[in-house]
Amino acid sequence: MSSGLHREIIGDILRLGRDEAWAVDAPVGEKPLAGRLGVSRTPVRRALIDLSERGILRREPGSGFKLNRPIDAAVIEQCGNGAGGGELYRTILMDRATGTIAEEVTENGLIAHLGASRGDLRRALQRLSAEGIVQRQRGHGWRFSESLDTPQAIIESYAFREAVETAALSQPGYRVDRVALERMRAAHEALMRKPAAEVAPDMWFQVNAGFHETLASWSRNRFFLQAVKRQNALRRMHQFADFPQLTPEQIAQSCEQHLAILDALAAGERARARTLLAAHLRQAAQDWQSPG
Repeated sequence: MSSGLHREIIGDILRLGRDEAWAVDAPVGEKPLAGRLGVSRTPVRRALIDLSERGILRREPGSGFKLNRPIDAAVIEQCGNGAGGGELYRTILMDRATGTIAEEVTENGLIAHLGASRGDLRRALQRLSAEGIVQRQRGHGWRFSESLDTPQAIIESYAFREAVETAALSQPGYRVDRVALERMRAAHEALMRKPAAEVAPDMWFQVNAGFHETLASWSRNRFFLQAVKRQNALRRMHQFADFPQLTPEQIAQSCEQHLAILDALAAGERARARTLLAAHLRQAAQDWQSPG
C-alpha cells in the first residue's frame, strides 16, 4: 500500500470521527469503515493499527479497536501528515474556486503561489486527487476537474440532484441501515451543538455530503450512489467558497431538515421522506440564489 493511500485513509478516519463525534470507548470496526471508504479491509486495518500506536485508538483482544480519546482539531493537527494537509487543502480549494489558481497547474507554480513545501503540497494534492478534484497530467502538471463554476451550472446541479436523490428513495430494494442512520443523526446533532466559529467548511461539507451519499446508498443501486458522489465532488469547491456567506441559522436549518428526513425514514415513511428531501434541495437552491 502506498504511503499516500495510508495517509489518506488515516485522514478520512479522523475526519469521520471528528464530524460524527465518536464517543470514547466506542468500537471502531474495520469492516464498516472499509465499506464507507470504498477500500478493502487490509489498508483500513493498517490505518487503525497506526492510530492505536499514536494513542488515538486502543486495541483490545477479542474486541477489535476502540476510541481512546475524542477526535478534535488538536488530534487531527497532532497527526499532521495523516490528515491530508488540511489548511493547505482548504487554501487550494478556495483559490481554485475564486479563480486565483488556474485549471492547469504545475507543482513548482503552486509552490511559488502558496509558499508551501513540496512535501506538504503533494500531500494536499494526493487528498484532492483521491476526491476526484485534480488529476495528474503526463509530466509534472495537474489539472483540476470540472466544477460548478457558473450560476447556471449550480442551479442545474440542484435540479439534477432533486431528480436523482428522490428517485433513489423510490427504489423497490431500498433498505435503511439503522446503525448508519443513528450515526448520521448523532453527527448532525453534534454539529448543531458546536459554536458557529468552530464549524469549519470541510466539517460542514463532510456531514452534508455524507448524508446525501448514505441516503443514495440505501437504494442498493450503485448508479444512484455514483451520481450523488459525482455531484458532491463537483460542488465541493463552490461550497468551500460560499461557506463564509452561510449563516449559523442556515446551517441549523439544513441540519434540522436532514434530521426530519431521517425521522421519516426511521418511521418507514419513504414517501414523506421524498417530499421532505425535494423541499430541502429546493430550499438550498433558493438560499444560494438569494444569499442573506
